[in-house]
Amino acid sequence: MVRVLHLLNAQADLQTRRGVEQLTPSAGAPWTAQTRTIGRGGDWRNAAIALLGMRRPLHDGIDICHAWGASALAVATLAGAPRIVYTPCTYPTSQSLRWLRAAMAYRDVQVICPTATQRRVFIEHGVELTHCHLIRPGVDFSRVRGRRNPELRQSLGIDPDDHVVLLPGETTRESEHQLGLTVVSLLHVLDPHWRVLLWGRGPRASALLRFESRLEQSRFLVCPEQRPGPAPEFESLLPAADMALVTMRRSATTLDIAMCMAAALPIVALAYPTNSELLEDRHTALLTGPGPLRILARRLLDAQENESLRWAIADLARTEAFEYFSQRRFVEQYASAYAQLAAGAAVDLPPPAPGAGLRFHGRA
Repeated sequence: MVRVLHLLNAQADLQTRRGVEQLTPSAGAPWTAQTRTIGRGGDWRNAAIALLGMRRPLHDGIDICHAWGASALAVATLAGAPRIVYTPCTYPTSQSLRWLRAAMAYRDVQVICPTATQRRVFIEHGVELTHCHLIRPGVDFSRVRGRRNPELRQSLGIDPDDHVVLLPGETTRESEHQLGLTVVSLLHVLDPHWRVLLWGRGPRASALLRFESRLEQSRFLVCPEQRPGPAPEFESLLPAADMALVTMRRSATTLDIAMCMAAALPIVALAYPTNSELLEDRHTALLTGPGPLRILARRLLDAQENESLRWAIADLARTEAFEYFSQRRFVEQYASAYAQLAAGAAVDLPPPAPGAGLRFHGRA
């Protein structure tokens, strides 16, 4: 039985929290897991206290420390964890890459990236190919509802004829939600039925709400986090939107895009490397390169005016989400990595073959 310790930030992002939840084993699984959080409101208030707190799990004989993010990696390395799985939660910087290479010189660290774009960056900056792997995030399809929900829209103050554009995921610097908000505001000036749906979580959410208030556009922004009542989860908002607008340039968190694909939500996106890795123009999304805001606004209008195109790209995106972002595959690949690392063997995760859905749609 492999014993795993998950180490993460107390304010971890959506993708990290869902990943830890999915890797909490059920009865009969070949590994056990415990979770410790670092930061305000967590099990350990800061990294220094976490280093002291790590003595107990290490004494109990954990086999693998799974560090989610750079701060967790630092704690696991300095505490002397013998084998470490490192899943980055942000796009690598020069400083984080230097620290990772230093940690790998003293510890057995296996890097598992959520995107091929990010994996390529690590390898290009000196991380050995044999210690850098790809496991895409897993979508819990039981949480995702693809059909539009009129009752939910009404509860959020959305009219039946409103065109609601979702800005996926948490509001961070990398998500570029302010760009998406600006683009939809141009359409809102021409037609007040164009509106933005924002989850309202993330370190930059407050700044974005202040920016929106300066636009002085009534009935423009829908933000459930600002409404009374229990805070909603991101998956519950998908049936309220008509389409999603992805404006991120580079990010380690792509689970929100995968959820939009799984919910058969038509997607318009900027064609940056990470987005282009997941989406294909006029196949699973409408893509456009960096340029004037009116071009991105035109893409949204194209999607809104062409119902058959919206249906086609949404249907294909849902099919590919089942193939590429299966929760079962996510758990099986991590379980294989845990078992190989605990046994002292080389971690080898061959890429899975495309399933029948992709072959049917001509992508294999």
